[in-house]
Order: sequence, then C-alpha cells, then structure tokens
Amino acid sequence: MKADIPKNIYEKYSGKKVAIVDGRVVAASDSIIISLNIAKKKFPHKKITLFSVMRQEDRPFLL
Repeated sequence: MKADIPKNIYEKYSGKKVAIVDGRVVAASDSIIISLNIAKKKFPHKKITLFSVMRQEDRPFLL
C-alpha cells in the first residue's frame, strides 16, 4: 500500500502529525488524534493516511 505524500511536506509541516486525503494535507496538529478527528469531520467516507513529519534536525543524513 503506497500513500501519496506531498513533496513539500517536510518544509511546511516539520514536527507535525498530518492527515492526508487524496494526496493533500487536510489537517496538521501536534497530536495525531486531533489531526485524525479533523480529517474525519471533513472527509468522513474517504481513506485517511496519517503521517508524522520529522523535524529537519531529526532527519537522518545520507552520505
């Protein structure tokens, strides 16, 4: 199962928990439960993907 993660998610939502529907971020919060509840209210019959975005300083470096 592959989720469509937007390309600019790391710059825009660093450190947040996001809910994604149809390849778009529809909710972002510090809590995954809050993001899920907002997304369920907006899109009750759609598939919701939850994603925790790492902060820039926590992302691993590839050498």
